[in-house]
Amino acid sequence: MADERPMPRLFLIRHGQTEWSINGRHTGRTDIPLTAQGEQEAAEQAKILVGAGTELIDPKNICTVMVSPRIRAHRTFHLLFDHVPEAPHHVTTEEVREWDYGEYEGLLSSEIKQKNPTWNIWKDGCPGGESTEDMCQRVDNVIAKAGPRTPPGLEGRGQGLS
Repeated sequence: MADERPMPRLFLIRHGQTEWSINGRHTGRTDIPLTAQGEQEAAEQAKILVGAGTELIDPKNICTVMVSPRIRAHRTFHLLFDHVPEAPHHVTTEEVREWDYGEYEGLLSSEIKQKNPTWNIWKDGCPGGESTEDMCQRVDNVIAKAGPRTPPGLEGRGQGLS
């Protein structure tokens, strides 16, 4: 007999537009707010992605939302869930922050290539920031925490979501 347990799902939602994302600057630890366009995009996506019933993300099926401490991530979370009766449980944690670009924070890719013509973030990481191994370990830890969870009251019935 096939395993009837619900398949846990993990959604990764990137924040809306910021001034630095418009011009291609690498943004990790710098706390930059959403632009008006970024707020509008997140609010529009909320109507498509989040809600009871048929939408992709039904808040009652969510165990926990992990939110980066950056204001752009917090604002995106609230724009996504403010239109539902009850926002899901959420925690603010550095574990889901963006890559720490270290010395490359705020630079354009072309500026980084001037410093290091062969730079590849997936091989080299970022001097003064996170290595590729550091980032992979952080992501692996988040995935492990998401694990096979099911929201209270839905055991054996719905899809768990972390």
